[in-house]
Amino acid sequence: MKEKQDAKTIQLNLAKIQRNAAGDYHEYFIPGTIKLVLATTPQTELDELAEDNGRMFRYRFGFSATRPVRLQVIELQQTYDLSDSEIRWLKHAGHLRISRTDMTVDASRLMPIAGWIQLSIFSLLCIAMIFQVAFSGAPEWKQGLGQTMLAAFWFAGAAVLFKLYVAPWNTLKRSGAIDAGGAGNA
Repeated sequence: MKEKQDAKTIQLNLAKIQRNAAGDYHEYFIPGTIKLVLATTPQTELDELAEDNGRMFRYRFGFSATRPVRLQVIELQQTYDLSDSEIRWLKHAGHLRISRTDMTVDASRLMPIAGWIQLSIFSLLCIAMIFQVAFSGAPEWKQGLGQTMLAAFWFAGAAVLFKLYVAPWNTLKRSGAIDAGGAGNA
């Protein structure tokens, strides 16, 4: 009976990342999603994959780039110990300027200044709306609901503005990619 079972067993030798568990079968980890690959693969392997594979780079950093630019982005990440999400937000904020063959770090001080100005104006408008609701003739429960909704709107909007304009500048400054005066080191 054991011989019949062995005849139906198919074993695959998938090399590199397999293990032989007690000599009777092979286990191989095949992730189902790209998020699982990004979460479980070591950083050095992810860097090698992203250098050679544009799709992996796009999944990892959120934008497409040519091979020379991919190498520069990964070198920037390794040099200043930046995370994938920090690179992504630097690109969204406009601090990483990507051309066909080159990547530069734009250390313009105007971005965080513009962010603080927008955040201030947004905050003043939200405070004015909260006071408008507070001094309206609506019942108390409607005023409370309106003020709570406006406060939630303010927190969400302020978080987005801060994350888009101010936090990337702070990331560059903390990592050492720019000095205190705003000149880029990268």
